[in-house]
Amino acid sequence: MELYRQLVEVVDRLAAQLTAHYGSHLVCRAGCSGCCHHHLSIFAVEAAAVGEAVQKLSREKRARIQRQARQVREREARGEPVACPLLVDECCSIYESRPIICRTQGLPLLIEAEDGTREVDFCRLNFTAPGATDELDEAHLVPLELLNLKLALVNRSYCRQKGLDEATSGYRRKISDIILDS
Repeated sequence: MELYRQLVEVVDRLAAQLTAHYGSHLVCRAGCSGCCHHHLSIFAVEAAAVGEAVQKLSREKRARIQRQARQVREREARGEPVACPLLVDECCSIYESRPIICRTQGLPLLIEAEDGTREVDFCRLNFTAPGATDELDEAHLVPLELLNLKLALVNRSYCRQKGLDEATSGYRRKISDIILDS
C-alpha cells in the first residue's frame, strides 16, 4: 500500500497545482457531484484503500452506503443510470480515501490516443467563460496515460505482494462490491 499512498500524494500535489493555476475556471466544490454519477470499477490496490475507509465509517453511514450499494446493483441490472454508492448527501463519504480517478475529475486531462492524437478533456461545467480554454497549456494538464500506467504498475506490485491473480481478482472491482464485502 505504500507505493499506492505515494502515488496518491503525487496526484494530490498535481491536483492542487492545477487547481491553483486554473482556479477561476473550476467550479468543483463540496456538493457538486456531477462526476459521481457513475458506478466505477477500480484496481485491487484502490479497492483495498476504499475497503479500509468504509470500515472506518460510522455504523450508520456504513449501513446507508451498503443500502445504496445494493440499490446500485439492482438498478444496474435493470439498465438504469446509477450514482456512486459512496455518495451521501451529494458528498463523497470517503473523500480523503477516494480513488485516483475521483481525485482528477474536473481537471483538464491530456488524453493520448493510440494513433498519436492528443486531446484535452475536462468537466463540462469548468472552463465555460469565453476564451477560457485558450489558457490551457500542456504544462498544466493531468497526463492521463502516464498516470494510468503508474497506477497499473502499483496495482501489479500490490497484487504480487498479496498473491492475487491480476487476471481475475487483481484486475478491477466495482465500488458496490467493495462496500458490500467490507
